[in-house]
Amino acid sequence: MKTIKDILSQFGFVTKPQLQELAEYFPETKLVIRWGGMPRERVPADKVADRIKKVEDDDIDYVRDVFIDAQTCDLLRKAFSIEK
Repeated sequence: MKTIKDILSQFGFVTKPQLQELAEYFPETKLVIRWGGMPRERVPADKVADRIKKVEDDDIDYVRDVFIDAQTCDLLRKAFSIEK
C-alpha cells in the first residue's frame, strides 16, 4: 500500500525498487515503458524488467522511465482518497 502511495506522490513514475515490489504483489498492473526512440509500451509489472533487459541487451534502445498512466493514477488516487 505504501509503495502505491509513494508512486502516486511521484506523479506515477516508478523506481526500480518499487517495480520489484509491484511485480511481486501486483504483477498484472499495467505500466508504461517510455523508450528513448521506440514507441511507448504497456506491459504488466512482472514483465517490465525482462522487457527492458532484452531491449537494452540487444542494443535496440534505452529506457527513459516507467510509469503508471494518468487514468490509472486518477483511479488509484480516488480509491485511496488522495488529493492531487
